[in-house]
Amino acid sequence: MIAEDTVIAWNRDGALARIGIHRPDKRNALATCHWAALEAALDAIAASDAQIVVLSGVPGAFSAGADIDELGQLLATPGAFAASNAQVQRTQLKLQRLPQTTLAVIDGACAGGGLGLALACDLRLASPRARFAITPAKLGLVYSPDDSRRLVTAVGLARAREMLLTGRLLDAATALDWGLVNQLAGDDGLEALEQAQLQQLLASSGQARRGIKTVLGHLGGDAGIGLAQAQAAFDDAFASSDFAEGAAAFLEKRAPRFG
Repeated sequence: MIAEDTVIAWNRDGALARIGIHRPDKRNALATCHWAALEAALDAIAASDAQIVVLSGVPGAFSAGADIDELGQLLATPGAFAASNAQVQRTQLKLQRLPQTTLAVIDGACAGGGLGLALACDLRLASPRARFAITPAKLGLVYSPDDSRRLVTAVGLARAREMLLTGRLLDAATALDWGLVNQLAGDDGLEALEQAQLQQLLASSGQARRGIKTVLGHLGGDAGIGLAQAQAAFDDAFASSDFAEGAAAFLEKRAPRFG
């Protein structure tokens, strides 16, 4: 299935859904309409039985963030910035709360709102040429509370301060060291790393991954997930079909076969 805005395209292949950003002439910078198209894709995926979602850009750019060419239009239209910001934050929150496990595959530029997208994913893989920055301070702007919380969760408060206050550009090795990305591709390349990560994820229980996201969402400060909801995710797992299969497989000394 392809979104009406062809910059954002997504498709399903069994348990896997892929979302691609394709705007190479702009290093995958996103205007408000692209965020809306991405939100629509996320709504469709959330309603599907996909288990894993991979988000990536064209080779050489994950997303450079906001579309600077849209800046003049937003400045000239009363209320436009507020509406655009609301769209961006709604889309990022929807990605964060997607029931499926989400994986950002990052090659090249990952900055501003693009890094916000990556931080809204559960896991982040990067190529050695990936570069990361958050530069609102250089524009006289402030990073949103939700974006800032995700950044602090990933790298800690001291390093978040450094990134936000200075707009420092991080190379891939530093991003790995700081915890901004989970794994960095080696000689085998980013695609091989992605496939290895997908195999690991698909060998685990989809029901368990959903429950784990709920618990971690609560611990990560998501105001939409209360303690009772997180506790229920833990308690309900003991009555799940996946636990029955997992326990049987453990006792029988075989690999589990989750649905």
